[in-house]
Amino acid sequence: MKKIKFIFAIHNHQPVGNFDHVAEEAYHNAYLPLVEAVRDVPWFKICLHFTGSLLEWILKSHPEFIKTVASMVEAGQAEILGGGFYEPILALLPDEDKLGQIEKLSKFVEDNFGKRPRGIWLAERVWEPHLPAALCDAGIEYVVVDDFHFKMSGLRDSELTGYFITEEQGKTVKVFPGSERLRYTIPFKEPEEALAHWRNMPDAGVNTLSVMADDGEKFGVWPGTYKWVYEDGWLKRFISALEANRDWIEPSTFSEYIDSEGPRGRVYLPTCSYMEMGEWSLPAEAMLEYEDFLDELKKEPGYDIKRLFVKGGFFRNFLSKYPEANAMHKRMLQVSRKARRAGLKGDAIDDLWRGQCNDAYWHGVFGGLYLPHLRDAVYRHLIKAEVAAEAGERLTVETADFDGDLSDEVMIAGKDISLFIDPGDGGMIYELDYRPIAMNMMNTLSRRPEAYHRKLATTQEADAGDRSRSPGGAATIHEKMGAKEEGLSSYLHYDWYRKASLIDHFLDGETDFDAFRNAEHKEFGDFVKGLYSSKVKKSGDKVSVVLSRTGEVRGQKVSVRKTVTVRAAGRPASGDSGFDAGYVIRNEGSEEINTAFGVEFNFSLLAGNSPDRYFEIPGHSLKAGNFASAGELNNVSEVRMVDEWLGYAMTLSFGERAALWRFPVETVSQSESGYERVFQCESIVPVWRLTLQPGTDVPVSIKLRLERR
Repeated sequence: MKKIKFIFAIHNHQPVGNFDHVAEEAYHNAYLPLVEAVRDVPWFKICLHFTGSLLEWILKSHPEFIKTVASMVEAGQAEILGGGFYEPILALLPDEDKLGQIEKLSKFVEDNFGKRPRGIWLAERVWEPHLPAALCDAGIEYVVVDDFHFKMSGLRDSELTGYFITEEQGKTVKVFPGSERLRYTIPFKEPEEALAHWRNMPDAGVNTLSVMADDGEKFGVWPGTYKWVYEDGWLKRFISALEANRDWIEPSTFSEYIDSEGPRGRVYLPTCSYMEMGEWSLPAEAMLEYEDFLDELKKEPGYDIKRLFVKGGFFRNFLSKYPEANAMHKRMLQVSRKARRAGLKGDAIDDLWRGQCNDAYWHGVFGGLYLPHLRDAVYRHLIKAEVAAEAGERLTVETADFDGDLSDEVMIAGKDISLFIDPGDGGMIYELDYRPIAMNMMNTLSRRPEAYHRKLATTQEADAGDRSRSPGGAATIHEKMGAKEEGLSSYLHYDWYRKASLIDHFLDGETDFDAFRNAEHKEFGDFVKGLYSSKVKKSGDKVSVVLSRTGEVRGQKVSVRKTVTVRAAGRPASGDSGFDAGYVIRNEGSEEINTAFGVEFNFSLLAGNSPDRYFEIPGHSLKAGNFASAGELNNVSEVRMVDEWLGYAMTLSFGERAALWRFPVETVSQSESGYERVFQCESIVPVWRLTLQPGTDVPVSIKLRLERR
């Protein structure tokens, strides 16, 4: 009689920087009830993976849970998987960080659960062919991925009845295929569908392996699953179904299976993740074409076979799809190099590793990159690690290709601030770190088309939480989503340039505020994304970067020279930190030019509607002063942003009074709970009406100051 060894592998995760109440809800709705239900059935075995950030939270908030799981490990009922402690995408890390993160989690598991992990959970199952060497060096024996990886190598379901061996430069690791079909069946369908799947599996002549490896959050956190899994009794029915078929289905763990069964053969897996990731990582237009192609392919006979030859992009595509993700990744690599040179250890190296947590670097059906608090957490920890690595250096300037675009950027770092300037992209400032609170004040995200915006236009549901159940079970997060508020499609505006700062706009004097806010205005100059030359000057306690460009405004030549100056912190005359931006605009043509000149800043202010975070504009009374407010004002000399929660104030002051535009940059994105509007940053744009006479210079000056409160 055919024998099935069934491995039930659950990955529980919370990203670095997530809110405590989210972790608490997940603990009570998914992690705790699942473990308690399994613990009471001694013959039922489970493999568990917890991200390090979640384990740290559980150890602090619910230490009794750790003891419960440890007792299951001791009884042989549970196996704990390792991995990168803060759930990084291992393929994107330097090897030193791969090994360090894996060792940290392995030690934590050994110290708290009594056994060192033999295998790892691979974050987002992102596989690249070079990984086996590092995994072998880390003492890892096995890793679990999706069966999709194996099918991309040409293997078929009938061959995926066990684990395989792969290697890199002779360094081997065992790889297990997790079933895509079971991911969509458990827990969303009645248990009989899983039984039918196992009945149809081939008889391998030995113990045939079946692995269900997926997120623990779908057992109580995903919309509708708590009711379905626990209140409606799916889990009880599933355990009962297994018990009734124990004569041919036997729960197992990865290590038990390895110890009793040999490998099925050798395999070399391509660069790959699970099927859905290939779709999400494509650019929006290509993703739509991909979806349309699959819809047409489904109508053809033999779809199941043909589908195996259709692959989307792969994880690194996110670094080209989202420049903000690339900037964050390259920033992480820069800090990693500094950390190694400085020999960081302890809390300082942990800050670097926390900044490698994968969630904020990409976006699929989960919020990910679109969630400002996750990006903020990445930058916060990277900044703290960098400060530790620099060990009190007072004022430095470096010119290098930090973001890997073959064009040099300029980094100025002082005791209290650091800023990054990109001469090749409008001479913009794209990162400003205020080190006393370890915050990137320009941690922004541009509004861009997403493939799912097409679906949003046809969505009528008002509450994604009431998503209807699919026939015979609960709906997965990949099925139709609802909108979390009415009228979301009215917020679909797209930026054609990156929402950074010190962006130079030449506009018609009658440019409409709403048109500018919605990125629908007309530019009369070519400076926004233009190439600026740069020259760095360092003298005593200050560094200046002179950015110059000659372009066109209304068809005539105009030169712009802007000088960004940073002084060493702690000067008695200032008592604060920041930079000066001095402009000289010159009409190089032969005719007078009348224009409006605006300098755009974008600040990641977080919590846009919180009452303890607000604007102050001297001489003006604001009807709405919260960070996500909008408005037009004239005759403004200063705008102040006060954050009482984080304890800072940031002030922009203008040498010449200006009109002031301010408005929130809000994106429409999808998450597991539906389509939602997210406050990303606030645009602050001082605008001057200028008359440029031929051959004359017009100065404009701006100061930015940051201080603790």
